[in-house]
Amino acid sequence: MAVSTKQHNYKVAQVLHWIAFVIIVFNLLSGWRIENFALEIKTVLLMIHSGVGTTIFILMAIRWWWRKKHHLYAPPRWWKRPTMVLQWAFYPLVVTQVLIGVAQAAFADFPVVAYGFIPYSSLGPADPTLQALFLGMHKWMAWLLITLVIVHALDRGRIFFKEDAAALAAETHS
Repeated sequence: MAVSTKQHNYKVAQVLHWIAFVIIVFNLLSGWRIENFALEIKTVLLMIHSGVGTTIFILMAIRWWWRKKHHLYAPPRWWKRPTMVLQWAFYPLVVTQVLIGVAQAAFADFPVVAYGFIPYSSLGPADPTLQALFLGMHKWMAWLLITLVIVHALDRGRIFFKEDAAALAAETHS
């Protein structure tokens, strides 16, 4: 029974991981051209982008809570394993990215309203200098996250193919 409960907990964590992956990649890739649109279209796109960003923040909190509650992915001396450090680095970086996006929206001179009812743009006064600063930080963090996602995917692919090769070799020799 304990093994199936642990497997269930890992399966839930894995589902949350893939949901987060799809949503994060969508938002990372969708944000690049928003500033090139007319204000009417830009407002709608930012409503979607900020709503998805808010969803990412909530999902990352749920993922973190689930992992902590069920003691998942915390092997001894995890900080000495680069793959584990990379996985743990995603949490604060993704949350920071969302908070930088909120800060950017707070200083926008146009409405940024997540889900159509969370008015991020009314959190602060319109200030083009601060908005530009946070926009630059938001873009820089997006590049960092994209790079880390690629590194993580390559690392997981390496491990996956290494395990597949080992399984294939075992089948060939038996």
